[in-house]
Amino acid sequence: MTKLRVLLLLVFLLSGITCVPALSLKQSLEEADDLSVGDRFILNIRGDEPLESVELPDTLTNFHILKVEEKDKGTEKAWLRLTIVPLLPGSQSFPGLRVRSAKDTGESALTNRFRLNIIAVRAQGDTLLADLKPLSKYPLQLPGWLYPLLLLAGAALLLLSWLLNRKKEKPSEAPAATKPPETIEPEADWQAALRELDELRARNLLAKGELVLHHFELSLIQRRFMERRLGLPAVEMTTSEIRRALAGRLQDNPAPVLGFLAYCDKVKFARYIPDPGEIREAEDWLRRWLLSFQPAAPETYPTGEESHAPLR
Repeated sequence: MTKLRVLLLLVFLLSGITCVPALSLKQSLEEADDLSVGDRFILNIRGDEPLESVELPDTLTNFHILKVEEKDKGTEKAWLRLTIVPLLPGSQSFPGLRVRSAKDTGESALTNRFRLNIIAVRAQGDTLLADLKPLSKYPLQLPGWLYPLLLLAGAALLLLSWLLNRKKEKPSEAPAATKPPETIEPEADWQAALRELDELRARNLLAKGELVLHHFELSLIQRRFMERRLGLPAVEMTTSEIRRALAGRLQDNPAPVLGFLAYCDKVKFARYIPDPGEIREAEDWLRRWLLSFQPAAPETYPTGEESHAPLR
């Protein structure tokens, strides 16, 4: 009778243990449509109790778990979010994962297995992409550790060669005494104007059809000369202003000077087209006018036999 009571008690205890409710899980997928190799999808795992961790099996070779996130950690609604990447194309089966509760009971449960159709990245007959071959060693290739030693040896040889050549160098001779620069007399104002006139003719603007530019340069030569000679801002003055300013400044009659300026203004602003002879005459007048400012050579008194020569 006593043995029967003990047996009944054991049966009651065992039945009570099996009646304890097991951990219940709910799972859902996100972004799991039209997956290719390397794409990501999400596996959400929730339970009727807060979840703490998930065990990843070593046999999971067709998929890679990028990240396991614990959502609402520390609350009664704690759940898990897994980011997964498929590694192989075709119909692939994802195994069940062991999920543990966050409570002290340490209960665990398995997720449901599911199957996904993974699209291949390239066509089956595509041979453009291929696995990289391992690096091959070239004939007579030296070990890697030997190259730094060769570089150091080369640097040492260069340093030794530089030191030897430095000892053989002869002492530099003292530089020869340089001659003092020749003094160049400053160019006279009329000489500078003549040089500018020659440079203008060398540019040959008339042959290029630059009639207005040629006469603008002619007028500018004369105006710059008057600035140097008379101190007038002739380049910035009009012909009328120059006419008033020249009163009493030139020794000779200023009418030809003003006439030359008026001729240049007529070509520049009134679209007057002179013939080649008129242009040459204006240039020759400007040259003669500039040469008139050349200082005359001092006259010398005759000496010697010339002073006693008979008068005729």
